[in-house]
Amino acid sequence: MNRLKDTLKTVSDKEWISRNIRKIVVSLVVICSAMIITVGAFQVSAGSIGRDSSQGIVYAKDVSLNTKIPGRIVKFYVEEGQKVKAGDPIVEISSDELQAKKAQLEAQIEQAQAGVDASKALLEMAQGNYSLSQERVKQAEAGLKASQSQRDMAKAVSEKAENGARTQEVAQAESAFNLWKSTYDRAKVLYEGGALTKQKIEEIKTQMDVSEQTLNMAKEGARSEDKKAALAQLSMAEAGVQSSASLLNQANEASNIALAQVNQAQAGLTAAQGKLEQAKAGQQEVEVYLQDTLIKSPMNGTVTALNSDEGELVSTGTSIGTVSNMDKCWVSANLDEYKLSSLEEGQSVNVNLPAYKGKEFTGKIVTINKQPDFAVKKATSENGNIDIVSYEVKVELDNHDELIRPGMTAIVDFAD
Repeated sequence: MNRLKDTLKTVSDKEWISRNIRKIVVSLVVICSAMIITVGAFQVSAGSIGRDSSQGIVYAKDVSLNTKIPGRIVKFYVEEGQKVKAGDPIVEISSDELQAKKAQLEAQIEQAQAGVDASKALLEMAQGNYSLSQERVKQAEAGLKASQSQRDMAKAVSEKAENGARTQEVAQAESAFNLWKSTYDRAKVLYEGGALTKQKIEEIKTQMDVSEQTLNMAKEGARSEDKKAALAQLSMAEAGVQSSASLLNQANEASNIALAQVNQAQAGLTAAQGKLEQAKAGQQEVEVYLQDTLIKSPMNGTVTALNSDEGELVSTGTSIGTVSNMDKCWVSANLDEYKLSSLEEGQSVNVNLPAYKGKEFTGKIVTINKQPDFAVKKATSENGNIDIVSYEVKVELDNHDELIRPGMTAIVDFAD
């Protein structure tokens, strides 16, 4: 039974080979061709790159043109390959929404400005009312002082009427009476002798009688009706003081209210100014975005790529194109660490580009990295059975004729 199974299996394998013989042959041909190409490539590479040479890639300074705002591309101002200067327009993005937002903010600014103007008018009115109330307070204070002075005078008169004249006042009144009495006695003699008129003697007698009454009043004190009149005047003066004090209180209350209105108007003005500043800030932001709708070249160079078309919708951050500075290109090559001892920055080196066979370019080492590459070459017999690292070396190339293109393969000869 087992022999039968083996026989059947052998027959089956032969039939499968017979059916797929063409596929097998094609596969073998492809594999052999690949091996030949690979070996040839290794031989070519080994033959073209010497021990002191290193393969690298050509780079140029590229700046990606990204949009800060979403929108539709309205117009391209350049074409691929066109030279541009810094500040030249490259592409324009639609700004309909931003223009509408700008108009809305301008209306808000106008409304906010009207609010500020109205608040200023209210503040000026409130400040005027407060100044007027302060004047009224001063007037009320002056009125109170006048009333208090009148009360003090009335009080003094009342006390004098109640207590009578003082001793010195009595002495003065008696002295005045004695003077007029002696004057009258002399005048009477003169009158009787015909040397004085009757009218004059009567005037002197009247002055003597008045001085006598004044003396009697000083000795006897004020009459009851005089005391009542003095008390009445004192009461009136007290009432005047109370009225003036009431007016002063009212003036102070009115002043406090006016001051509160000033503070309220000031707060309203501050709020209105805040709204105005907010609207202006929004307008400035829109203005910045409107400026960003026109994307300009950030440097002198060549437009090396345009990634979009007119009419296409783009979102924020979309790379619309690339501007490259082709004047200065550089080659980035990784060198094993043992090759660095003979190199220094500023050193001239020869560079060959497979794209330009037979043409040699001159480069200058501008940077030798201080930090090694992440890749580590493991120990082999070729490198002395030790692990080694590589460092990036940057070689600058003059490209004024713009023959060199970014991405080209370059062979750099670092030999002395």
